[in-house]
Amino acid sequence: MDTIQVYTQQFLNYLPNLLTAILLAVAAFVVAHFARLLTVKGLKATHVDERMARHQQGEPVQISKTVGDIVYGLVLLFFLPGILGALGLNSLLSPATGFLNTFLAFIPRIFGAAVILLIGAFVAKLLRTLVTNVAATAGVDRLTMRAGLPAGTHLSNLLGIVVYGLVIIPFITAALDALQLQSITAPISDMLNRILSALPNIFAAAAVLALAFFIGRFVGDLVRGLLTSMDFDRLPQMLGFQPTGSPAVGNTTPSAIAGHVVHATIVLFALVSAFELLQAETLANLTRNFIQLIGQIALGMVIFAVGLLVANFLARIASSASGVNGRLLAGVARWSTIALFGAMALRQMGIANEIVNLAFGLTLGAIAVAFALAFGLGSRETAGKLTERWRQQLEKPGSSTGPGTASSAYNNPTD
Repeated sequence: MDTIQVYTQQFLNYLPNLLTAILLAVAAFVVAHFARLLTVKGLKATHVDERMARHQQGEPVQISKTVGDIVYGLVLLFFLPGILGALGLNSLLSPATGFLNTFLAFIPRIFGAAVILLIGAFVAKLLRTLVTNVAATAGVDRLTMRAGLPAGTHLSNLLGIVVYGLVIIPFITAALDALQLQSITAPISDMLNRILSALPNIFAAAAVLALAFFIGRFVGDLVRGLLTSMDFDRLPQMLGFQPTGSPAVGNTTPSAIAGHVVHATIVLFALVSAFELLQAETLANLTRNFIQLIGQIALGMVIFAVGLLVANFLARIASSASGVNGRLLAGVARWSTIALFGAMALRQMGIANEIVNLAFGLTLGAIAVAFALAFGLGSRETAGKLTERWRQQLEKPGSSTGPGTASSAYNNPTD
């Protein structure tokens, strides 16, 4: 009986705390409900949901409801320390109070960062619109058509995006500093500062590439015109790659290809300078090696083209001066010359020098062995007779041992 009275007395003593906690909880839910209702109605009055829906794709998100739920949770959070204190839960009250104090101290920082970002977004968007309109009015977009860029590419929009990024980056850095979370914001701020410090070099590299692109296009067109006036487009016919009377047209002509090569070469040299401005030495060296390789390949192709011209010239001479066997000798002269200049071209290109040397060595060895076999086996009797005549001539008294005597003995079979 005494135990029941003790528990009853403790319950009666704790009842005011419990009622206080219940009243605080009810008040918290009521206040949170009205706060959420007022927030949602206020945001809907500003038509924020409709404005956000214009910039979103897919299912629209109700911003007013989301913000209202956040306000609802914050109000309950504010009442939580009072409810825990009324219940006498001191072990939970201390962490909750510390968290709430930290959160309340952090709210001004969040508000300050949000204000900075809003101001930055507004200023950046304003300047972006201004730059885009001014550039479009000045006719910057016509340069994209002259440069041969894809249709629909607007340089004015690109300039506006660049200006937007340049303006918003400092505001992002300031907003991160306002949060005072050094462990999180320090690396991000350092990265943004690096980007800002690298922007002059980036713009200089972009300017170099743009200037090289337009200059290369002009020089390429100039080279194309000069080569066309020099009848350079007949080169495939001269090399035997194209039938006479069917010249190439458009961008497939040799002069057009040469113009494109000149254009690309100028851009590549400018790319090396751009990488050096960006302090990307690895990429710069890689581009230099690529340019060197292209130069070797181009020189090898020139050597091979000269070889084709020489081969055709020698083939015509052999065909016209050899009578019945002219076609055979012309083929031998042509393919021998092509093989020789082809090997020279491959060595100049630096492509498989060992393979070229081995191939030529094996070819010459095969020719020597074939000649020896043909002379030793196929013409064995003739070779024996010729050798016997040479021996008899050498054994005659007063005979000359020079090559002329042996030659005359061969030319006079009656001796």
